[in-house]
Amino acid sequence: MSDLRHPCMTFALAVLVALVLIARPAAAGWFTKILREAGDAADGAGKHAKLPDGFGALGEAAGHIKGVSAIGKGIPLAAHVTPEGHWKFANKDGEVFTAASADELKRVVPTLSPDAPGDAKISLYLSDDTVFEGRALLKDLPPEADLYFVDGKTSYRLTRRAQDGGEKLFAALRPNIAVELSDRRMFSEALFQLNRPLNKSSIRMLALEPGGPKTLSSVPGFDPATKAALIDPIDPGHVEAAFAKVRGQSVVVTGRVDGGVLHAGENAIPLDKLTRAAEANDVNLIVLQSQATRQPGGRNWLWQKVAVTGLDDALKRATFADFLNALGATRGELAVTAVPAGQGRITLKALPNGAVGEPVTDQLGSWWDEAISHVTGEVITKAVEVHVRDESIQKERDARIVSWLPSAVHVIYLGLWVVGLFCIPVTRGWWQRVWPREQRGEYRGVLGYWAARLMRGLTYTFIFMPAAALPALPVVMWRVIWGYLTLPGRIFRWLFPRRAQPTPT
Repeated sequence: MSDLRHPCMTFALAVLVALVLIARPAAAGWFTKILREAGDAADGAGKHAKLPDGFGALGEAAGHIKGVSAIGKGIPLAAHVTPEGHWKFANKDGEVFTAASADELKRVVPTLSPDAPGDAKISLYLSDDTVFEGRALLKDLPPEADLYFVDGKTSYRLTRRAQDGGEKLFAALRPNIAVELSDRRMFSEALFQLNRPLNKSSIRMLALEPGGPKTLSSVPGFDPATKAALIDPIDPGHVEAAFAKVRGQSVVVTGRVDGGVLHAGENAIPLDKLTRAAEANDVNLIVLQSQATRQPGGRNWLWQKVAVTGLDDALKRATFADFLNALGATRGELAVTAVPAGQGRITLKALPNGAVGEPVTDQLGSWWDEAISHVTGEVITKAVEVHVRDESIQKERDARIVSWLPSAVHVIYLGLWVVGLFCIPVTRGWWQRVWPREQRGEYRGVLGYWAARLMRGLTYTFIFMPAAALPALPVVMWRVIWGYLTLPGRIFRWLFPRRAQPTPT
């Protein structure tokens, strides 16, 4: 029995370590929350104090500016709005200044950076709470200050734009990509979607052509010379049903969107029908909006192949943010807004800087884009609309090993398989009765014999061992307990072995 003690002790130690690792993030989250609340409650403690490292929301921003160089970015200061409406500022040394009036705001730089010249530019790194809950007080900050938003270990340059009779905040994610800061959860969703790796092998570019194929292949085709993904032609009347063949992949369509209708060639498809089909078949739908209705892969009147401007370069990028950034390089900055779409779906809208709703251009601009695309054979993207799974569902999909099995099934199986490793001494005997060991004499050739042994071993390892793990576990534990109960007797017999009795003559 003694050979079982070490595996079981290892198993118990592994469980203990797993529990500690699981508990650590939760404990850290509660500790951070307590510190943050304590920091906010201590706002009135003084105008000029020392900030402990990691203390509250201001501490997160103050910790970030320690690695920011003042050259070219002005004097970096952390800033946070308290629940009482006061501003708290901190420098790299952790010194804090609280300002409750306009006069006190003027003394921030002389107090926290006394060696700075009078015309020195400042860069304010705002806390998460300030951006999402105290944005109404941003008007109190110096208009010439550069604003940054601190999100964890990353900071983003902030821009303020007048839209819809108010002001909206955007965080610059890439040179041509800015994300709206309207809601904390939606911003987090947008960051998750934009920072996801771009799986080029699962992106399908469709060309909606009447009379085209009525279905899609389950895997994309690639040009053998350039290794680029081929465009999939599909009949517009069958595009929704064809989504069932590309489940779990990303589908790209292009055309002009007017009043919620996608105009592709001579076809008009309600956009909501495409989004419902994408949702029903677990497809990520990417709509490239343009003024032209022509489809990629065809020919223009000069017999040039029609292409989407910037798409080939965009598909070579690492993340979806890089994808949009490459598209935006041809049209200027794109402003990204995330909105919930229900049923575990999110809609991302990437519109040109300053646009509201669907992209709107004047008649001259539309005519010029259309004329240029006719001559060059290119479809110029005006905006992008993306309908995708939300973060929770996408993470669950990414955790799967087998795409059609829920991740919970994978976790249960792996757990049973690990438990099965510790139960091998028991399940191996059971398996011998279910599938007896092969005998060499039963097979004519060596290849057949070893093939049968391999099949028997694989079946035991991946099917029988995890399936029999739970019934075998009590037996294993009982053997271990029995081994410890009988340990004193075995030690006694080892120390005082019984002497052999002399054989009578």
